Amino acid sequence: MLSEFHSKGCLAEYSDALHGTDLIDAFEDGRIEEDNIVLMFSIDGAQLYAKKASACWIYIWVLFNLPPSLRYKKSFVFIGGFIPGPNNPKNIDSFLLPGLQHLVSLQKEGLQIWDGALERKLRSKVFLTLLTADGPGMMHITGFVGYHGKHGCCLYCGMPGRREEHGKHYFPAILKPTNYSVEGCAHDDIDIKNLLMPSCEQYHQNLRYLLASPSETQYRARHLATGISKPSVFSGLVPSATLGLPSSAGSNIMHLAALNILDLMISLWHGMMDCTKPDNRSTWTWAVLQRRNVWHEHGSAVAGALHYLPSSFDRPPRNIAEKLTSGYKAWEFLLYLYGLGPGLLYNVLPEEYYMNYCKLVYGVHLMNQHRIMHDNLCQVYLALTSFAQEFKIIYCQHLSTWIHFVWPCIHSLVHLLHEVICLGPPICSSQWTLECAHYWESG
Repeated sequence: MLSEFHSKGCLAEYSDALHGTDLIDAFEDGRIEEDNIVLMFSIDGAQLYAKKASACWIYIWVLFNLPPSLRYKKSFVFIGGFIPGPNNPKNIDSFLLPGLQHLVSLQKEGLQIWDGALERKLRSKVFLTLLTADGPGMMHITGFVGYHGKHGCCLYCGMPGRREEHGKHYFPAILKPTNYSVEGCAHDDIDIKNLLMPSCEQYHQNLRYLLASPSETQYRARHLATGISKPSVFSGLVPSATLGLPSSAGSNIMHLAALNILDLMISLWHGMMDCTKPDNRSTWTWAVLQRRNVWHEHGSAVAGALHYLPSSFDRPPRNIAEKLTSGYKAWEFLLYLYGLGPGLLYNVLPEEYYMNYCKLVYGVHLMNQHRIMHDNLCQVYLALTSFAQEFKIIYCQHLSTWIHFVWPCIHSLVHLLHEVICLGPPICSSQWTLECAHYWESG
């Protein structure tokens, strides 16, 4: 693999997180040695029992030393800890600290293990590659402001957002609305193809600037300007034994593709988005599923597709019109939006919205593969950037009252190409593993 990378400058195929340039660089400069243990951290909330107030948080460690065919199996996933519920933790750092203190000790002193094949003892140090969580969870573990901040990109690319005139939340709208003059948001259109790449140096420079705030007022101003709210508890790890923020922040394609994007698209097509006066939902030409009869017919068609699907699809799709808000699973959402939707929404969505949707489907199909060919990366980039740019044109139409249609997940799609190159296929570092861990523990 390394010889191919050095001779061609890239790999022909990306099929593991270890194929990303960030980890290749870490191996070549000595931060990762041959006997090191390489881990991924993943955290999420869990509902252990249906219809009961049993929410808690679980975090796990995934061992990247094993091949992808093994590392996600139950016996090889390490449960790091539980944070009891039912309320969300007020200070998640306090619950993570014991586990991270143990990790730091292993990074400094190493773990002595017996290698049966070599018949000798090894002292293996631990390298932490990735931090994965959903949007709110990532905000807690990285110390970034979160997806509604002015600089809310979870990968810290620095793109400024815009807000509605009387709104508090910012949205990654790259196009400046007509007659728009909201203070701090009236910057010119942003070229989606020229976004800055995440930079560890810029992050640390901004963090020092924030921490040097002489007053609460200055802190709030710098918090807004930098997109950082606090130092991350993971900053206490040995610097040479981690990729460091923001490089270690993964995009989490499970929540992005299966939940966030679907929530946005269904909310638009079903007319469930907030409507600011004098706007009127009856003028939303894309909201074709808000008509009751169309919505119920569509739901019946989704359930009817069951008889045409192989058993390997695992969980059968249910009537989305009846079950959307009552336990529809991430796998069902994924199958619906990227499997059934292109057929069931043909001649239902207006043509320009349908064509835009198909670009999303094509790009996400390629990004969800376990093996992504280098030749496909250009196709992925064109599909997803074209989808994101067109989305902001056809749904927002340069109106300031429609800025809130541009959710952060639209922006995150544009970063997926960079993630493949630097961190390998997103599916190899997704939270599907943690999603399964919920069932292992509750079962």
